[in-house]
Amino acid sequence: MNRPLLALCDTDEIYISRLDEYLRENLKLSFDIVSFTALEIFREFMKHTQISLLVISENAYAELKEKAPDGSISNILVLDEDMPGVCEDEESYGFSNIEHTSKYQAAGDVVGNIIDFCVKKSEDFVGINVKNVSSCGKVLGFYSPISKCGQTNLALKMGEELSEKGKTIFLSFERYSSLTRVLGLKEDGDISDLLYYAEGDSNKFCLYLEKVKNEKGSLDVISPVRTAMQLKEINSNNLKHLLDLLMTSGYEYVILDLTDYPDGFFDILRLCDVVYTVTKAGSTDAYRVEIYEDTLRENGYEDVIAMTRKVNMTDVKDTSGLTRIVRELINEREI
Repeated sequence: MNRPLLALCDTDEIYISRLDEYLRENLKLSFDIVSFTALEIFREFMKHTQISLLVISENAYAELKEKAPDGSISNILVLDEDMPGVCEDEESYGFSNIEHTSKYQAAGDVVGNIIDFCVKKSEDFVGINVKNVSSCGKVLGFYSPISKCGQTNLALKMGEELSEKGKTIFLSFERYSSLTRVLGLKEDGDISDLLYYAEGDSNKFCLYLEKVKNEKGSLDVISPVRTAMQLKEINSNNLKHLLDLLMTSGYEYVILDLTDYPDGFFDILRLCDVVYTVTKAGSTDAYRVEIYEDTLRENGYEDVIAMTRKVNMTDVKDTSGLTRIVRELINEREI
């Protein structure tokens, strides 16, 4: 089956060339992209080709409406240039689903508008996927019974390092987390929303994923839940389904920062390829880890202990020390 087609149209050759280049690099949805600067050539192209979404400048759109082509395109995103009268009587030209956004905004915001458009009209983009799909990723879990031990910093640094090697996503399981503010994450979607979308039509999952995720450098981050009640709604079954979808969406590494305890916590640990447990030198901290391991054994989770790698963070004082430990962990496991 052919991939859905995204067409770009503007008489400004420099603008359309730069937008085309940016979308090919930064729009992660599996569109084929074609660009046009001549309206007559574009009209001829439309006669023989199914276009899923047209992104067109306002001046080109005004010309297109003067001679509406046969088989008009349903999905159009107009890049407004503040031309008078362009938005009038759009339905009379057979253009049934049109949205407008400013042409003079950051290219990253244009990407966001395209994703939002696809989410709103997801029934028109069924089967769209992400680029470079792979289903052989690894799940790396981080959990320690020791509080304030640097676990989240370790997990984030691991995510940052691995994101330089392959597509990586970071999921935090912490109630009332400050991570959203510390990392400057957007607040219009979190992991509970992503789990909700995962329970729906899996063919549309990647659209919602692109809308909810944050990008911190090359690392993708999903905002944590806000409350304890939201955390209780997460369980090992729906998380396993989410992990399967993330793998088939092309992620090579999924980082689980398990600060709090979703339902079926031990079964969630069992979903991981490796579990990193932070330890420290103090006798009280060692006793906490001992109790945690005894609890795993008593409940039949010896396999979780076997896949656990203890990480001593006692001597870590700065970012360079944290980076050194993470790189050693990556190399020793050949992750």
